[in-house]
Amino acid sequence: MGTFFYMLLAFLVGVLVGWFIWGRLRGELDSLRGDMDRTRSERDRLRADADRLTGELEVCRGARADLERQLGEAQGTKTGATKAAIPAPSALMATSAPAKTAPAKSKT
Repeated sequence: MGTFFYMLLAFLVGVLVGWFIWGRLRGELDSLRGDMDRTRSERDRLRADADRLTGELEVCRGARADLERQLGEAQGTKTGATKAAIPAPSALMATSAPAKTAPAKSKT
């Protein structure tokens, strides 16, 4: 009869330890599920941004091709001095910094 009580006690201790471990892991599991949901929503947002930016890039490529075509046509029809007198379109002249000029040396 003593063996039965030891077996019952071991069973109850196992159930209590399992319940305690499962409770702690359940909280961690819920936390991981929340992290996964946030990661998925961020991934979806980034995919939408990438799709939007890809569309904008295609529009810019089309605009650039059109400007290059117009520039080629304009250069093909212009001759000599008129070419130099007409400035290039501002979209093609965009630079990040103006050119620096060297100071003139004075002769003394």
